[in-house]
Amino acid sequence: MPRSPGDIEGVQPVLRSLAVLEALNAAGTATLMQLHESTGLPKPTLVRLLDTMIAGGYVRRISRNAGYTLTERVLRLSSGFRHGDLVVEASRPFLSAITAEHKWPVALATLDRDAMLVRISTRHESPLSTDPDWLNRRLAMLLSALGRAYLAFCPEEERRLILAILRTSKAAMNAQARDERYVASLLAGVRRAGYATTAPMRGDSAMGIAVPVMEGERVAACITMRYLGSTMNEAEAAKRYLGAMQNAAKAIAAAHQRMVLSGA
Repeated sequence: MPRSPGDIEGVQPVLRSLAVLEALNAAGTATLMQLHESTGLPKPTLVRLLDTMIAGGYVRRISRNAGYTLTERVLRLSSGFRHGDLVVEASRPFLSAITAEHKWPVALATLDRDAMLVRISTRHESPLSTDPDWLNRRLAMLLSALGRAYLAFCPEEERRLILAILRTSKAAMNAQARDERYVASLLAGVRRAGYATTAPMRGDSAMGIAVPVMEGERVAACITMRYLGSTMNEAEAAKRYLGAMQNAAKAIAAAHQRMVLSGA
């Protein structure tokens, strides 16, 4: 049954509120002007929506200069959502435990044909996170720590096929795949070290250290910790966190196998 104009009009405040929540989620904190620019909503409308969400406990006003931010109450909006992929579910407590202990955000990603798809992140649990929200974003195989870890540790035939796809890509993020000597050296170094790191990116102060979640010879997923490169070098990051990351990866693989066997 088609909706009446009145029904559609009544839905608009809800859609506008969701747009504001998404904008605040992406920005972390935002002023009224920034929300106006990102959502296109008039400032008086934004003020009304923000006041309503503040009253509901979903948004907090920091100050006139700093603007607004989300509260922990917004986590209730996603608490009932679950990914179908069991490895994502298996990873939840272990990723949260790493962030609780070491404070940096961690994430898990799975292969999505020619990129790594971020499936879960502790960004909102970390007091030190500076990254935007990468959830459900596709990351380059040869630039991200997640992609490098996957390619280095997946079976040879799978690696050959993925690299063949990347070499035919016209995307700039996959250009390195055409330098076969560079790729072979890069991945051999990752295997020797036992972990992968992010390629240096202009304007990005965060670095990633990633390890695979292995199930036999297969890479079920990869996990990464994101830390500020200005706080420590790669060697120090590996010394501090590699053991915890590898232990978490093993625990995730074991939990995933239990879930599969139990038919969860």
